[in-house]
Amino acid sequence: MEISIRKNDLVRELQFVQGIVERKNSIPILSNVLVEARGGEIRVSATDLDVSLRCGCAATVKKEGATTIGAKKLYEIVRSLPDGDVHVTVQADSWAKVESERVVFKVAGLPKEDFPSLPDAKSGRGIEIPAATLRALIQRTAFAITAEDARYYLAGALLVLDKDGVAMVATDGHRLSYAHQKAALKVTEPTRVLVPRKAINELGRLLEGEEAATFQQVDNHLVFWVGGRVLSSKMIEAQFPAFEKVIAVTGDKAVNLGREGLATAIRRVSLLSSERSRAIRLGLAPGRVDLAASSPEQGEAHESMACEYAGAELEIGFNAQYLLDFLGVAGGESVRLELKDADSQGVLRPADTSETDYRYVVMPMRF
Repeated sequence: MEISIRKNDLVRELQFVQGIVERKNSIPILSNVLVEARGGEIRVSATDLDVSLRCGCAATVKKEGATTIGAKKLYEIVRSLPDGDVHVTVQADSWAKVESERVVFKVAGLPKEDFPSLPDAKSGRGIEIPAATLRALIQRTAFAITAEDARYYLAGALLVLDKDGVAMVATDGHRLSYAHQKAALKVTEPTRVLVPRKAINELGRLLEGEEAATFQQVDNHLVFWVGGRVLSSKMIEAQFPAFEKVIAVTGDKAVNLGREGLATAIRRVSLLSSERSRAIRLGLAPGRVDLAASSPEQGEAHESMACEYAGAELEIGFNAQYLLDFLGVAGGESVRLELKDADSQGVLRPADTSETDYRYVVMPMRF
C-alpha cells in the first residue's frame, strides 16, 4: 500500500476513531485501526467488538492495500508532522513508513486479516433523521444514562422513531430525562431501540456540523450513517423500563425560575453540601425559593430567590448535580419546577416548550 494524503484530513479521521479504540485490551488488534486504500480514498476503521466506526477521506492512492496500525500512536505521529502532505507506505511485513518533508517514522503494524469484520450496512437505506434534532436529544438525555455496567438494561438511551418525530429517554434509576422533537420521518411503523452509552456519545460527536443521519438495523446491530462515516453498535437485548407513566407525573406546586440564576445559586450553595450525597434543600414559600446546604465538617449555606409563587410551603431535598445537569442543557431563559410533596419526585422542564418536549424527573433525597 502506498498513499499520499493531506495531514489535516488524516488527523480529522483518526481523531474520530480514538473514542472507539480500546486502550487496555487483551486482544492487541483492537488497539489498532484498519487503514484501507482503494480508488481515490482511504478508509479508517476501529472497533471494540461492540461499537465500531468507519471513516474515510480523499487520498492519492499509488498502490492499493490495507494494514492495521496502533490507533493512538498513529494519531500522535500524524498530528506532530509539519502541515502538508503525508506519505504512507506499507511493506510486506506490515511495517508502515510515515513521511512528511524530512520527517520519517517507521511503525510496526499487524496483518489486516487479524482485524475483526464489521457489519455490512447498506448506504441509502434506512430512516433519515435531521442531525440537529438527534444531537439536541442526545445532549438533553445522555448524561442520565447509568454508569453502572451491571445494570445493562439502563446502560443506554432508548431511541423512539415514529411518523411524528424522534424521542430519546435515559435513566439511571434516580432521575429520568425525556426529550421529543417533531420531525417528518419516513417510517412505516414505530421503532424503539436501546442504543448503548458509548455509541450515543460517539454519535453525538459525529453529528456536529452535519445535516442528517440515516439509521438502520442490520441483524443485531444498530447502524448510523453520518456525513459518509458509519457508526455501528450491537443492540442491547433488554427491556427498557416503562417511562410513559413517569413523564406524565405533574405537581400541584409549580414555579417558573430563571435558568441561569437558579444554576448559579445551586452552585454556590452546594459548595457546602456533603461531598458524598451532594444534597441541597429546596424550599418553596410565597414569593420566594430558598436553597440551603449543610455539612457537619464544613458548615452551611443559604440563599433565597424571588419568584411568583403563592402556594403552600414545601421543603424537599435533591442532588445538586442532578439539577445542574438539567439546567446546563435545558436552554431558554427560564425553567418550570413542579413539586407535589417532600417524598415525591420533582419535575423540571423548560418554560418554553414550543420546540422540544423536554421533561426531567428527579427523585427526592432525605436531608
